Amino acid sequence: MDGLPFIPGFRFTDITKKDYHLSSQFRWKNGYAIPKDKLTGIGKAPLDVDCMLYSKTLGTTGYNPTLTYGQAKDPPKPIVQPHFIMFDGKCLSFNGFTQQPITESAVDTFRVRRVKITYFLVDDSISVVEPIVENAGYVQGCLLKRGQIPNPHRKNKNWHWSDLNNGVELSFYGVVYKLCSCDSFTRQFLSSQGVEVDVDKPVPDDPYMSARREQLLQQKKQQSKTLALKSGFSSRSIEDDKLKQFLENDGKVLRFYTAWLDEGSEPVEWKFFVLLYFLAYDRIEIYESRNMGNTSGQNSFPLFLGKIRLPKDWSDLPQPGNKECKEYYQPKDFIIGNTIFVMGRRFLLYDCDPFTRDYFKDILQIIQPDSIQMFKPKDNFPTVSKLVIPPHTGIGDPDDTRQNCLSLIPKAPKTLDFVTYVLNASKKLRYKLKMVPVYEVDNLRDFIMEYCLGNDQMTIVELASKNSGFIKGRFMSSTRLRKPGTNVDEDQFYGTKDFAIGAKLHVRGSVFIIVELDLWTYNYMNENKDKFTQEAIDKAKCYLESKGLLIIEQKPDVINQNSITRDISKSNQIESLEDTIMINITNQSNINI
Repeated sequence: MDGLPFIPGFRFTDITKKDYHLSSQFRWKNGYAIPKDKLTGIGKAPLDVDCMLYSKTLGTTGYNPTLTYGQAKDPPKPIVQPHFIMFDGKCLSFNGFTQQPITESAVDTFRVRRVKITYFLVDDSISVVEPIVENAGYVQGCLLKRGQIPNPHRKNKNWHWSDLNNGVELSFYGVVYKLCSCDSFTRQFLSSQGVEVDVDKPVPDDPYMSARREQLLQQKKQQSKTLALKSGFSSRSIEDDKLKQFLENDGKVLRFYTAWLDEGSEPVEWKFFVLLYFLAYDRIEIYESRNMGNTSGQNSFPLFLGKIRLPKDWSDLPQPGNKECKEYYQPKDFIIGNTIFVMGRRFLLYDCDPFTRDYFKDILQIIQPDSIQMFKPKDNFPTVSKLVIPPHTGIGDPDDTRQNCLSLIPKAPKTLDFVTYVLNASKKLRYKLKMVPVYEVDNLRDFIMEYCLGNDQMTIVELASKNSGFIKGRFMSSTRLRKPGTNVDEDQFYGTKDFAIGAKLHVRGSVFIIVELDLWTYNYMNENKDKFTQEAIDKAKCYLESKGLLIIEQKPDVINQNSITRDISKSNQIESLEDTIMINITNQSNINI
């Protein structure tokens, strides 16, 4: 068969072939079905037509790829970015100045105004901005908005970046600006375009501002010398640098105890204060003492004077034009026994803390006197009335009424412990209740009470009863039930010690009697005997024994005693039987003889 040619009529079906499975026609890629190349046919038999084994390889010699793939494409041309994208966000920045003539002043003839000129490469626009200088005396900011500015030296032409360089004078709408320096990007850009950039030059100072600075400096020196001579306190001169003063004295505070006789109050009394002197910035703070005085600890806002530099003469305050007062209190002014004036009030210094004493002794070379014994505070402190909760009106729950009295915005009262509730939320005591009959039909009604040990709330449900005329369901929702005859303001509720067989419960005008309980409740009572009365436990045990739910176990002593008496009686019976047998035997022997 293998030697026959592969032509019709010379090939036959293979009878030994048993596998006729057809392979899948598609393959899946990214969720799409794509036809796949088939190399096998039915039953995984190789296909001669599509198989690569039967393909002929062409020789590479004399093979022209263009005949198969066509002419090769030219490499892509580079993409040229447009002008607005290439220069977007790029600008040239120059620092310069302009001279403004002054005709009204007899001292100065011109003013030098610093400017910053920005050239935007994207649209060849220019803006001029003047940096803000304090107390300059004229309007500053944007002098010329962004826009294309015509060049007066070239007709129908605008200013171009090629016209800008250090030392060049520019005329914008009649105002001449001279460029002095530029930033690094501007220098790099102009150099890359073949422009030689000059060296940066400083902007000249304004003669008026220079003279003004010198004048202010001389005034400060004169004021410091005058104040130093008046104060006579060389160790803390005003000429010291504020930063140095802060670094050396940060966190150092002098504490003095002062007293003020308040003559405006009735009765007249001494009020005690604490004075703090902050050495870092020479400021004083005063607040009311919490340990001295008849009103100590009762003021919700004890601050008397905020942090300020305290002037010695309160009537001689600085005028609106002057920022400084003539004379302020210095550390050397605070000596025990002296009097200082605070907002027109006389404060007596009677003591200070140990740090303040050491500072005066070591730094200021001043020894503070001993503390002054002040008057002892009176014993008759003003009584503060306590908050009295009004009696319950009968509307709502008393706990809600109490919360309305405690705060303007009432909050829900907290009646349980969260941990106790989580541990005992699923534990419930179950009792069966019978209603004390008011009418004859009440004898047919049965109820089940559940007492939750997590939140001490009771639930009563009525059971279904035939021909009673009452629908089964909830009789009382879950709530804490108050005991009868108790005050509403007192927290007296039914608890575990109130539940026993035969106990009565007063529930909103109805009276119930506990008649039964379940076995789980009895087991819980035995495990937690401190929560129940012994009488309740005994009654529950007797009830369950009568119902056959508990097995009566005899004590081991009784069992041993019964077994001993049983053995003694058996032995006595055996001995009496043996005696009767012996008597009969002796009598029969005597008769024979």
